[in-house]
Amino acid sequence: MNTFLSDQNAFKRASQAISKLPGASSLSTCQNALATATGHRDLHHVQALWAKAHVADGPPVATQARLTSQLAQITGLRAGDLLDALIRSRFFSGSPDPATTLAVREAMFAQNYLDRGRQVAGTPCRIKAPGFGSTRALLVRRGESPEGVSEAMIDHDLMTCVSRELIEHRTGCFFIPIRFWLPYGFWTEKDGSKVLFSRDYCPLWRIQEDQAPIRDDPDRAVNFVAQSWFFDEGSFRGPLDTVMARGLDILRDNRVVSMPRLAEWVPETLVTRKWISDLKRWPGDPEVARVG
Repeated sequence: MNTFLSDQNAFKRASQAISKLPGASSLSTCQNALATATGHRDLHHVQALWAKAHVADGPPVATQARLTSQLAQITGLRAGDLLDALIRSRFFSGSPDPATTLAVREAMFAQNYLDRGRQVAGTPCRIKAPGFGSTRALLVRRGESPEGVSEAMIDHDLMTCVSRELIEHRTGCFFIPIRFWLPYGFWTEKDGSKVLFSRDYCPLWRIQEDQAPIRDDPDRAVNFVAQSWFFDEGSFRGPLDTVMARGLDILRDNRVVSMPRLAEWVPETLVTRKWISDLKRWPGDPEVARVG
């Protein structure tokens, strides 16, 4: 079944972008992989449909997530890299938006956490503890008894709580905590480039005039000449909807439409029970192989 027919030029841009990713095969192989992932027999099948079919703009989030995940399985390339290539090449839509990309990446992660048993890491939860209200969370580890100690990941940290305070959220969705994608401030490099950084001071995006934003290496040590902030600690921990809306506007203002490489660290955090600052390679630390 054909799941999505892209604009011909967007298909070509996306195939070229994918072929440039680390570990990618030839352009023709990437074209056929993209055709297969979109529900077609091969590239020739897609080309035949372009001549007579209407191309719809902006498929649903679920379709984008499923297609990108299928493409990752076919090519063996990193899912985050593929999504970035598809979004930035305007494969799904001529007007991509970071809010949609965030929803797509969260839906892709959620596919890996479909078993919502109470003991499964990544299960959506709510924390009902003094000072937390009904905070959204993802399960990291649940204690064996109601009075045991459990661990969860919230938007700002890994935290421990009494197991009875960690309530399973059956209608909740997997989410990417804001500290994995939302800009906290920016550095200015000597050449005038601007580097958006996270609350944990990981580079997110490198912004250069008249060039597309570049997904930065979260482990990179940035030699900056100036530093500015979009938030302070108080405002960053303000109402989640307000902070997210401000963060998305910052990304739009800087022409960012995709998710940063730091967002790919979420599963590693759940498995290792280490926060971003503990996973990050600081100056002088040995090289680390990353998933994203």
